[in-house]
Amino acid sequence: MKRLVTLLFALAITASLSLAAQEPAASPAAGDKKVAKAEKKEAKAAEKGKSLSLTGWIKDQDGKTMFINDKDKQAWSIANMDAVKGHEGHHVKVKAKLNEADHSLNVEKLSMLRKGKQTAEEKQKEEKK
Repeated sequence: MKRLVTLLFALAITASLSLAAQEPAASPAAGDKKVAKAEKKEAKAAEKGKSLSLTGWIKDQDGKTMFINDKDKQAWSIANMDAVKGHEGHHVKVKAKLNEADHSLNVEKLSMLRKGKQTAEEKQKEEKK
């Protein structure tokens, strides 16, 4: 009798764990709301011609230097390349005016973020060097 109860208990635990593993994790809708909010804020600033502070990465894509926004992962072309010269591959904070028409930004101020703000991917690249 004791063996039967132990066996049934083990079977119940195994079944409940397998059912719990099949449930999806937290819904990605929360991330979508943040992206939508960031895009709305960018569009509003561009419409009014106001400067906006953004954090992201300066990266080369297809031979062009681009700013990749942290919040919505959008790539923006940079109108004034001299402002970001030498910062390719760096995590930066920029104050810029956005131009929604050609999806570019005009950098007014740029500051590098400290090393602790870099992603794990960038830290691994540095360790390999």
